[in-house]
Amino acid sequence: MDELQKFMEFVNGAAKAYGVKAPTGTATTNYTHGPGGLFGVAGLDEQVISARITPRGMSAMLPVSGSVFTNPLFPYITGYEESGSEPSGTCATCISGETESCLQTAQFGRVCRESKELEINDVMERINNGEVDLELVNSILGPDNVFVPRAAMTREKAINIQTAWSMVEVGIGLQNKLGKILWQGNPANNTAGGGYKEHPGLDMLIGTNKFDAVTMTACNALHSDVKDFNYSAASTVDGNGNFLLVRYINTMALYLKHNADRQNLMPVTWVIAMRPELWSELLEIYPLAYFSTRQVALPAGNTNFIDASRVIEIRDSMRDGMFIDTSAGRFEVVTDDGIFEYDSTNSASVPAGSFASAIYFVPLKYLGNRNATYLEYKDYRGANDDLREMNGKESFWITDDGRFMWVLEQLKWCYTLSGKIEHRVVLRVPQLAGKIEHVLYSPLQHFRSSDEDSDYFFKGGAATTTAPSLWSDWNYEDR
Repeated sequence: MDELQKFMEFVNGAAKAYGVKAPTGTATTNYTHGPGGLFGVAGLDEQVISARITPRGMSAMLPVSGSVFTNPLFPYITGYEESGSEPSGTCATCISGETESCLQTAQFGRVCRESKELEINDVMERINNGEVDLELVNSILGPDNVFVPRAAMTREKAINIQTAWSMVEVGIGLQNKLGKILWQGNPANNTAGGGYKEHPGLDMLIGTNKFDAVTMTACNALHSDVKDFNYSAASTVDGNGNFLLVRYINTMALYLKHNADRQNLMPVTWVIAMRPELWSELLEIYPLAYFSTRQVALPAGNTNFIDASRVIEIRDSMRDGMFIDTSAGRFEVVTDDGIFEYDSTNSASVPAGSFASAIYFVPLKYLGNRNATYLEYKDYRGANDDLREMNGKESFWITDDGRFMWVLEQLKWCYTLSGKIEHRVVLRVPQLAGKIEHVLYSPLQHFRSSDEDSDYFFKGGAATTTAPSLWSDWNYEDR
């Protein structure tokens, strides 16, 4: 039995058994089928195409596991330091030293999303037998679905089952929010009552703000490598700054590889992450700039010839293979829409028509196969013993191996479904991570965005259609 079938069986059973008063009693009109529904029109072609831009990026690359520990502590040895003077006598006291340590922690975020209020009478309706079953031919969720419940992924069935389609909408809401929190999460944004929490995102974890979780002692040995490209128009990717940016990338790659090698953590697998708009601009200049990162001044009368066809070949290879070659070797590239982007509306340092964001070096594995960066979710299966004590009277349930918890709330024939997840990202080796901040770029055209707050988010269309209005015996007046 698939996730959708199990999900629907629980919903149907719970709707018959429980009456938790939460919905208002005023159901939505935003149904997929039936009078006034999105596709409540007879004679439609059965194939539906989604034009939603789906988020994409790092989340699909990270391992995911469950945990019930709210405050894990990760221990590190940060160094060994000596004090004193060398002995003068042959049997005098020798210099001794102390080992220093640091404890780091991680915390869960918490995000929930809720379906529209549905009425059981309406979810089954069709205007007549001319309203056909539909097929969503492309994915509305995309391949990065680590934050999406499996019950929401059966798109061919979901679009014809209103309760299931509401779960698709819940999945979209979770995907949009959690993809941004992965990078931009900041506990300062938590709501006062705890209903919404953000875990520290990768932008915060890749930083120079490391302190012992118990003593608040500074832990400089765990600092990431952070470089500021400083927005400068003279240093924009598209202008004179391309040679300098390649040097920054090469230097960071060498620095992090040196750390890994001298800390005996090799082999390490890194990815370089950036926004897709920055990647498209970097592709155009990187091969040429890589050939001459220092802009070596040639003696008078000498010329440095570069094969243009070879530059284009390298650019196309980088684009198709999603990689960057550096002085420290080749690094895989991942583009991610969740990385914060500056523009002229949120930063005075960015001129109109330009943008700025960061380039990140993210370690995925260290010592060959140990997870360096990974996702954890609060494993709700830990509550199974308590659920059994309720003898089947609970109106909430757990799916996706403990990742999501759901609640059914009902008022007579109206009901809503709510799902929540509590998750976090863990960076075990922050000293092997880095970022180049405030890299300025000026693309000819910005890509479309899945972020509703972006100027490049496109939508349109209607949330309902016009229900049929037909003459009948009961509304005909004898004139």
